Amino acid sequence: MWTAVRIFGMPMPHDDARSRRWPLALTVLMGTIAVVLNATVVNVAIPPIMADFGLNQAGAQWISTGFLAAMTAAMLASARVIERLGQRGTFATALSVFLVACVIAAASPNAAVLIAARVIQGATAGIIQPLALVVIFQSFDDAERGRALGLYGMGVVLAPALGPTVGGFLIDWLSWRAVFLPSIPFCLLGLAGGWRVLPKHRSDQREPFDWIGFGLLCMALVLLLTGLTELSAYATLRGSLVTAIGIGFGIAFVIRLVTSPHPLIRLAVFAYPRFVLASGIAALYGAGLYASTYLVPLLAQSVQRFSPSTTGLVMMPAGLTLLAIFPIGGRLADRFAAHWLNIVGCSGFALGTLGLALTNSATPFWLLAMLVACGRMALGIMMPALNIGGLRGLPTDLTQQGSSVISFSRQLGGTLGVNLLALLLEIRAAHYLGGEVDLRSLYQGHAPSTHTLTGITRAFHDTFAVFGALFFVGVALAVGMAVLHAREQRALSAAGCAEETS
Repeated sequence: MWTAVRIFGMPMPHDDARSRRWPLALTVLMGTIAVVLNATVVNVAIPPIMADFGLNQAGAQWISTGFLAAMTAAMLASARVIERLGQRGTFATALSVFLVACVIAAASPNAAVLIAARVIQGATAGIIQPLALVVIFQSFDDAERGRALGLYGMGVVLAPALGPTVGGFLIDWLSWRAVFLPSIPFCLLGLAGGWRVLPKHRSDQREPFDWIGFGLLCMALVLLLTGLTELSAYATLRGSLVTAIGIGFGIAFVIRLVTSPHPLIRLAVFAYPRFVLASGIAALYGAGLYASTYLVPLLAQSVQRFSPSTTGLVMMPAGLTLLAIFPIGGRLADRFAAHWLNIVGCSGFALGTLGLALTNSATPFWLLAMLVACGRMALGIMMPALNIGGLRGLPTDLTQQGSSVISFSRQLGGTLGVNLLALLLEIRAAHYLGGEVDLRSLYQGHAPSTHTLTGITRAFHDTFAVFGALFFVGVALAVGMAVLHAREQRALSAAGCAEETS
């Protein structure tokens, strides 16, 4: 209570950075919850939005992927924006723009305005998330960093987990427009705290922004996602062509990173193998977080035939589990090596997802909810350790850049994971049913025949099986981090012995 009063009520006294570390963490948590909640709360609202605006499946998919794509691209611009505006200016500006975009989305007169508002929301979310991680990493020492990152992780993982639950009830009680409103109170709390506790000084060292590289990245993301969306809508030739062009722009972006004097990503961060492996795990983590939040509501409404509010309740135990596991995960990250927690987290999520691959129309509510909660528990355990394991090995001058890269990796994994797994689901459904199938019609409550239900169920089995297998790749990456950590410890021991001998 006293902390909340200090931040959101009376002016803060002139205390030092260390005494303000928890108010700082709480402030950036408010901003993180506001922006990340909007990434998933809209998932259960897509059917009524399609009905209101007459959207087809490909157009509706942009309501989700437009947000994720804009967030992914903006994450690499975050470091440059912070250099120019400072932490307080960046946080306040981005959160204010996000707040306005929420109001526009809720009042959208057509699909074009709604998608544009979602893109703006995603871009500002991409600025805020890396900033929050930098603030926490700079404000806490190693002894408390895990607990602080556990608190931050509540915004990154808990908000998406509870998003469908909140969205389902709002749709049943009000309308789909109401799903954009829950973020507004968190925006206002974050703005109130940000003006009081975030530092306002700006960096004296400002590098030019690589607009060419940023443009190449945006083109790559837009074309890749458009191509995957076209493929999921059975436009095979056009989708393949657009996807190939998107990959070409992605290659051009990588070349730009190598050749530009001021690249969006300082390649020096990739000289640290542990950071590279942590970035790979972060990409899988993003896929696990966002793709599961996309697929589970689709499974619940198309196979189990749950209503939107009941579908939202399937995610509720996962959110409650995270409330309990995050403080534990943070403390574990302070006491144990990051790679062990990453191994446990990836293994747990893989097992929970493989359990979802065995569900069918007779699977009870409680079992489906338990399997989702198992996966969320695993993500909660590994979230603080993932950030610590990746950033701890970097020098101080690369921390801000490393934060942006890890956040970018997580978001890129989420963006591509949603689209690739949605495409896989479409392909497997078409295989079992012998032709095109509109999964959105099932998502909107149209009763399927026995043949259709069997085919859709088998398609979900295949999709979740592949999904779970991907996280065993994450286990392998975490084992690689363990090997590198052991080598570093041996090298430090050898250097210590040599120093004592001399």
